[in-house]
Amino acid sequence: MLGTGSLVNNGELRYSIRSLVKNMLDLRNIYIIGERVNFLSGVVQIEKIDLYKESWKNVLDKTRVACEISYLSEEFLFMNDDFFMLSPFLGADFPFYTLEGFDGGLSGRLSYQVHCPIRYKKEWFMKMPLSVEMFGNFSPRSFYGNFYRAPAKPVQDFIVRNGLDVLDFDFQIKGKDFFSISDQIMLDPDFVLWLDFLFPEPTCFEL
Repeated sequence: MLGTGSLVNNGELRYSIRSLVKNMLDLRNIYIIGERVNFLSGVVQIEKIDLYKESWKNVLDKTRVACEISYLSEEFLFMNDDFFMLSPFLGADFPFYTLEGFDGGLSGRLSYQVHCPIRYKKEWFMKMPLSVEMFGNFSPRSFYGNFYRAPAKPVQDFIVRNGLDVLDFDFQIKGKDFFSISDQIMLDPDFVLWLDFLFPEPTCFEL
């Protein structure tokens, strides 16, 4: 899923896809729901603008659009544009990670709001009793995980940081299977160079 307002013209998506192509062993196709990205080819792009002030409603809306794609597999891996995978994995077996020490608030007992992919079944997602008409701060990920009792694997969330008082990037990701980033870090030339060193090979999806 692709949001709006990227500070670097969706540059983070380029490297997110590179990490996915490198490490997802059962990757077949890539579907992007959101604004159109001009540097990609061979992916399915469905333009969908954000209609709501609440971000969770836009996420729910866009994910439902994905679930309505007939040729998308019944179970698929949902990702944001700022998720980066570091080790080989099978999407079909990807764990349902939950945040250690956090609950899901209105969305249920556990928080599935980890900055990493999550597996969805189209039929289940569409039948889940969550709608954009509801009031409150919900999480589609956590609602889905709690409603269908997805097997929880607790983990500490991880976002790479930059700045004078943080460890170098290589040390930060040591022993990690995935990481995420803040929007602002893509404005750091040193980080972008490091990201390009980490994922240097263009994929077949890049123009």
